[in-house]
Amino acid sequence: MSFTQEAYVGFFLAVRDIKRSNPWTTLLIMLVIGLTFFNMLFIGGLLFGIADGLFGAYKLYYSGNILVVPATNKNDIPLANSVVSVAKNMPQFRAVSVRFVDPALLEYNYRNKVRLSDFAESANGQIVGIDPVAEDKTSHLSSVVVAGSYLSPHDADAILVGSTLMQKYATIRNAANTVGSRVLKNADIGSRVRLTVNGVQKEVVIKGVITTNVPTIDSRIYMVDSQLRALTNNTILSASEIAISLQPGASEKLAKDYLIKNLRSNSDIVVQTSDESLPAGIASELQVFTKLEDLIGGIAVIVSSVTIFIVIYVNAVTRRKFIGILKGIGISSVAIEISYVFQALFYALLGTTVATILIMGLLVPYYQLHPFSIAGIPGTLAITMNDIMPRAIILTVASLISGFIPAWLVTKQNTLDAILGR
Repeated sequence: MSFTQEAYVGFFLAVRDIKRSNPWTTLLIMLVIGLTFFNMLFIGGLLFGIADGLFGAYKLYYSGNILVVPATNKNDIPLANSVVSVAKNMPQFRAVSVRFVDPALLEYNYRNKVRLSDFAESANGQIVGIDPVAEDKTSHLSSVVVAGSYLSPHDADAILVGSTLMQKYATIRNAANTVGSRVLKNADIGSRVRLTVNGVQKEVVIKGVITTNVPTIDSRIYMVDSQLRALTNNTILSASEIAISLQPGASEKLAKDYLIKNLRSNSDIVVQTSDESLPAGIASELQVFTKLEDLIGGIAVIVSSVTIFIVIYVNAVTRRKFIGILKGIGISSVAIEISYVFQALFYALLGTTVATILIMGLLVPYYQLHPFSIAGIPGTLAITMNDIMPRAIILTVASLISGFIPAWLVTKQNTLDAILGR
């Protein structure tokens, strides 16, 4: 008998066994495999949804697709205009924002100090000079203003303040109560505060508050770039960072290579894609989520494999006499083993299909409309068919192996002993 014929006979036996099996048993097996696959997809999608929310906010509101920063031995980008010019000639270019960054101190109620040694209500952060229009095109910063309003190019004495610097708007858990943290406890929209940059002071008004749940952004203070450059006496337009956003679907790697190739003095700068510019904290969190997803997925595959192994083994052992009769009338051991492999395949496909319909048809659309939030980080279920297929294949292969092994253990037994139940 050829292998094709053995496979046909095995398929026939599998269909016959499934039809004659207890429907409640079939339902239970399908439920176990379906829940196992559901758990594998849901937990992984949940973890990567949180990671995507964190990384997506960082990329959208801060780094853009490409972030240009000074080289390690430099304090600024001396030829910012050259970088901007090359970026604008780049294929798939969308927007660019040149930023000027300095350490800064904000003080509120400083006029009420009785003695010079008294401490005013204060907060430390980074002051960022921006072109409000260019910045908004690049990072959509106006969309994360949670109180007040966004800057206009004519705001000479106005600032945007990150939410972690103001107690009323702190969104990171316990940010305002951390020992040693300095925040503005009573300042609000419209409050006049004193801004100190490199020893130079200026009285400004809080026009708006932003929050992105990304600490790098939410601890910053934004003001119009011309005002900050006047305050710091920056007349040579040396920038601190340049964020570039590309058209949807554009290759960040190709854009990076284009910039490096077309910039004459690229030894003074570092050109990074959004992935490369990730702070160590966010990058380590992404690695943790990946490891957790792999661990949970591996456990799920083991649970499913053990379940199918037990079910097929019990079924094969209880039907040992029947298997002996099949062998006695000339049906090969290979055909019988194939029949159990087909049964395992049936259970695996049925379980994974039901779980996929539940997740892709119900949960993914639901969480797209109603994103969840964990520790202030928004997220959805980051699951696509490209994620489902590899996991389904892994689970199916594991199920096939788990179906074959017990069948092989039983069919290799002596035919006469199997018929007589010895």
